[in-house]
Amino acid sequence: MEWNERIVRLRKDRGYSRAELARRSGVSYDNLNKYERGEVEKPRGNILELIAAALDTTEQELLYGTDFSPAQKAKAGLAIRGEVAAGIWLEADLFEAEAVETSTLVGHDIRHPSSAQYLLRIKGESLNKIAQDGDLILCVNYLDAHIEPKIGDLAVVERSRDGGHTIERTAKRIAQHNGVVELRPESTDPRFQTAIVYSDVDSESAEVTIKAKILGIFNQLD
Repeated sequence: MEWNERIVRLRKDRGYSRAELARRSGVSYDNLNKYERGEVEKPRGNILELIAAALDTTEQELLYGTDFSPAQKAKAGLAIRGEVAAGIWLEADLFEAEAVETSTLVGHDIRHPSSAQYLLRIKGESLNKIAQDGDLILCVNYLDAHIEPKIGDLAVVERSRDGGHTIERTAKRIAQHNGVVELRPESTDPRFQTAIVYSDVDSESAEVTIKAKILGIFNQLD
């Protein structure tokens, strides 16, 4: 089964019309029609990621299916570098870069260098539209992978305070409103509905960095 066929199957499984999926994903009806018919080899940019989020799945599953082949999944184990709070800033251990925990449940994404990829564990319910407490997220460092953050990316954001002695991180959707870049939670919880206006330096004079793109979300029971 090809990626376009998986979109059709999942859309029908969810009970969505093509128009409803277009509305939920923000992808135009005409383009979605072309994708489902297989008239495009692969959508550009983050289109598949938007469609996957609307279908409550991952871009990897659309591309490869639930059971990735060994070559696709490159299942050699990835380092788990701590936790990320999806709606609030969560202090990170400065020694997490030298992760002592690994997981073979998730392999690296073959589209990006394996050395630029790692896992984080979701803490809390503030990303509950697409991830639950305890889920693993596959991340790729923008700088190390030589890619740029884009509007629509689900991303790990870090801020450094106290001269770099305190590192905090959160996970947000990169969005744009009236020309201003915002970091928005993906949550149904009323406590986590306020978007953060992105700036290189926040109101607490902390350095803020959009650190990594989230490539996939995985339940450890999968």
